[in-house]
Amino acid sequence: MTFAVEFQDVSRHFGDIRAVDHVDLQIAEGTFFAMLGPSGSGKTTCLRLISGFDQPSSGHIRIFDTPSEGVPPNRRQVNTVFQDYALFPHMNVRDNVAYGLMVRGDGKAHRHQQAEEMLSLVKLDGFGDRKPAQLSGGQRQRVALARALVNRPRVLLLDEPLGALDLKLREQMQEELKSLQQRLGITFVFVTHDQGEALSMADSLAVFNEGRIVQVGPPQEIYEKPRTRFVADFVGSSNVFDPQITIRFANVARWSSLRPETVSLTPAPDATGVLARGHVRSTRYLGSSIRVTVDVGGADITAQHPASAPVPQPGAEVGLTWATDALHLMDQD
Repeated sequence: MTFAVEFQDVSRHFGDIRAVDHVDLQIAEGTFFAMLGPSGSGKTTCLRLISGFDQPSSGHIRIFDTPSEGVPPNRRQVNTVFQDYALFPHMNVRDNVAYGLMVRGDGKAHRHQQAEEMLSLVKLDGFGDRKPAQLSGGQRQRVALARALVNRPRVLLLDEPLGALDLKLREQMQEELKSLQQRLGITFVFVTHDQGEALSMADSLAVFNEGRIVQVGPPQEIYEKPRTRFVADFVGSSNVFDPQITIRFANVARWSSLRPETVSLTPAPDATGVLARGHVRSTRYLGSSIRVTVDVGGADITAQHPASAPVPQPGAEVGLTWATDALHLMDQD
């Protein structure tokens, strides 16, 4: 099988700093793939290695089964959209989009026609004569996308491209990016530290920590079946229990995780089926639900309680229940 991008035992060290440390990764062609992790975890360095802006200290990177070592960025079948957009302020939108074609030597009529096609694709018909300063943040993001796509790359790299947008616009652009990828059918590799973006947009994602990939898989699998304590903590909100606490609930000495939305709360602590009981420590209103944290013999368990249901007050005794398979066993790290 040919992969769009393949890492084979890739490392990138800066002196004593192991930015990327023995990474193996395969990204299937035509998918929306996310690299998720905290700042400094290695995800952006991996993106730079794919683009050719950086080279590995060891290991091999193949792009569509072709070795990439020594191949300059402009000769790879990839292009990059940066968080700061990197638009030329003195050029109009059309010329910004067509810049790569101009560098390649394409004629003016051809590059303008291609630029207008890309602007139409990103819903910016009629914006070609404007300057970047006359656009909103979301519109500048679309121009950056059009410029990256005009060269017809087979892999589009996106380095936290939505980080500068406000919440509502970011959510809108998430939907548009996913729709665009599906229409074009090319491989998108998306770097983010925002778990919500990765879970909602990606077909598959890799979770990074300290230069290594700690888990790869579909979003639902990573959310529901985290392999390690780090993944459970970082991807979504989770109750993470050490082995001693897990023994109380599962008679197994392993780390475990329990998502708040799988926990039900009852004001009757002695009701049938209650698996734990304790006293409400705090409540937090989230709009459609309320996060209720319960002190269960020194261990905090958070439940996601419906906002429409009566909310127990701090100090109230309550019972907690969850499905047997909701408690997920995992490794420490």
